Order: sequence, then C-alpha cells, then structure tokens
Amino acid sequence: MKKEVQNTGKKNIVLLALPQVQLLDIAGPWDVFTSANRFLNSEKQNSGYHVHLVSGTSEKIIYSGSGMPLSCSYTIYDIDFPIDTLLVAGTSLSMLDEISPDVYHYLQNITPEVRRMGSVCVGAFVLAKAGLLDGRQVTTHWKFADTLQKSYPKLEVNVNPFFIRDKPIYTSGGVSSGMDLALALLEEDFGKPLATEVARHLVLPLKRSGIQSQFGDALPEYEVMSPFTKEVRDLLKDKLAETITIEYIAEFLNMSVRNFSRVFVKESGMTPGRFLEKMRLDQAKNMLEYTEMSVDMIANKSGFSSSVSLRRVFLKNISLSPAQYRKAFKTTD
Repeated sequence: MKKEVQNTGKKNIVLLALPQVQLLDIAGPWDVFTSANRFLNSEKQNSGYHVHLVSGTSEKIIYSGSGMPLSCSYTIYDIDFPIDTLLVAGTSLSMLDEISPDVYHYLQNITPEVRRMGSVCVGAFVLAKAGLLDGRQVTTHWKFADTLQKSYPKLEVNVNPFFIRDKPIYTSGGVSSGMDLALALLEEDFGKPLATEVARHLVLPLKRSGIQSQFGDALPEYEVMSPFTKEVRDLLKDKLAETITIEYIAEFLNMSVRNFSRVFVKESGMTPGRFLEKMRLDQAKNMLEYTEMSVDMIANKSGFSSSVSLRRVFLKNISLSPAQYRKAFKTTD
C-alpha cells in the first residue's frame, strides 16, 4: 500500500538514493532537516519538513556502498506528491554508467516543478549527465572535480567551496558537505537562528572555515595523470628544493620551451609553473602533517623562497596558514 503524504504545509524534501549510495550523503541532510522539525514543532505544528528517501531504481531496497540496506518509501516510478527540494545523493563513480536512463529523464521532467534541486558529493555527475548543470558554477568531491570538469566542459567546476548556490541548483562537495548544504537550505527557509540551533544540536559549525580542497592534494592523483604529465612529475619530485626552470625541464625532455609549455598545458590542464607550485604545496602539506620541522625549514625543503612565500601559497590555495593547517591535520602518535 502506498504511503499517503498529508498536505500539512510542510515542505517535501526528497533524498534520491542510487545503488552504492554513501550513507552520510543521506543521513547527514536527513538529520539536519528532521532536527529542524523538533525545534519547530513546539511553535509551528504545520511548519517544517517531510523527508522522503526515494529509490532511483524500481526496487525500494537500496544497498549502500558499505553494504547496509536502505528501505525507501518511494521509487521514481511511484512518487506522487509535490516536491519542494530534491537532493541527489552521491554514489561511486563506477556505478554511474549503470544508472538507468529513467533517472535522468525523471530529473529532467521534474525540474520545472521543483523549487530547488541539488546534489551531494558525486551526485553532481548525475545532474550533469541529465543536462541540468550546463553553464552553471558547481562543485563536487575534491577528488573528482577534475574528472567532472573534463567530462562536462560546459560546467564551471570550483573545488573550493563546501557547497555552491546557483539558484535553483545547489551542489555540495564531498560526503559531509551535504550537511553544510542542508544547513544553508534550512537557513534560507527558516532563518539563521533556527539553523544555528540545529547546527549546535548536531555539534557542527553553521559555516565551516577553510575550503574543501584543504582536505585533498593540490594535484590530481598520479593514476589519472597523462603519461607525459607523469614523466614531468617523476622528474621533479626529488628536486623540489632546487631552483627549477622551464628551460631545464624542456631541455631534459629534448623539447623547445615553447613546445613543452604548449604540450604540458594540453596534457595537464595547467601551466608548468602552476604545476610546480602545486607539487611544492603538496610536499609542504605532507611535511606539516608528518614531521616536526619548523615552517621555515619546510618552506626551504619544499622550494619556497621563504616562510612568507609558503604562507602566501597556502592562503591562496586552501585559505589556511601553514600553522593552521598543521593544527588541523597533524597526525598524532
């Protein structure tokens, strides 16, 4: 028997679950919206949210990436109530090609009827494939931002924010960023005081400091680099403390400076200078996490001219100083 949705004045929130869904992509926003209900019920009985877990398949049981079964109230084939906000939860990239075309058709058809639509983590790939993100600034998990940009060049992918609002579309970064997005949607609907109260209840900041890319490497993973880019990286990885010029790299590869620069930008998506800066940034981050070296020594060993230069690069790329980064990410024995 189909579950009836009462017309109580509450906003219907749909969390769209796909096979191999990340649990926190669902549970995080769910807890934000349902926690808001607990605070609202004492004052406004007909205000708040109805939160629905909806399957992106014909089955109501979806298995998460961790193997936990999730029981959905509806599927995209039998949902029959007006939707205020729909969020597509993330799944594994390997599952994207197995998603039924019906999911994309459903999202395309429902878009005009939904006040807001968004994604959590890799859910952005689903919205992108449905053609709903063209021309928009979006974000996704920092690890997959380059893949999203290359796969969908009409998008403007910004890896830094925990979420991006490009109304009526909202995209959020990796996993826990879905809670940042849900808090922002709650603040839009019911104001900052309630959003702050919910954040405090869930032991979260209303707005996280820093940026998403502080959690990942500045460069893409080695495995996804082109062979040419890997060759340059391998050449430079043990020489970062030295003075490195484009002329040196080009000569080593038996190329002219002009040709090397042109080919490298095409293969890596960035200039050689920017690539070298990111390599040095990643090495400095690693040293801050795993050594007791002073910031001055780390700057020297990573190829920065001074600790001031190192600080400038950190602030530009991850909005944290080296000292702040070490405090947040230093490993403990």
